[in-house]
Amino acid sequence: MALTVILLLSSLLLLPGLLANNSEIGKEFPVKLIVQDTIHLTPDQILQTTIPYRAILLGAMRKISEADPENFRFEIREDTYYGPFLVSVNGVAGNDTAHTYWELLKEPNTPLKQGVGCYIPEPNETIILRFTTWD
Repeated sequence: MALTVILLLSSLLLLPGLLANNSEIGKEFPVKLIVQDTIHLTPDQILQTTIPYRAILLGAMRKISEADPENFRFEIREDTYYGPFLVSVNGVAGNDTAHTYWELLKEPNTPLKQGVGCYIPEPNETIILRFTTWD
């Protein structure tokens, strides 16, 4: 019984890789980031990179930052229960007192249901990092 459960769980963990189109595995796909600051009204910053199939958003952000650290840098905070949390972009940080934060969206304006450490961008997807307020 225990062996059956282990085999079943193992096959479920492998399922996404088995279902993927073999031609997509190992390829790089373009992803675009748009940095918007609705508080300071700075011009949007448009950044692009390529990432491997099924790579996470945080990996794309790190790749962009490593390639151009003067124009894109960010800070995350690790939360024990929720993983990496985006704290600041280009030196602009959210603030609880001012009710500001970095909102994660996919274009056109759909909030992401996962954070930077879990979200897997689709090939050619545009992700928006928007500095904004909450009520």
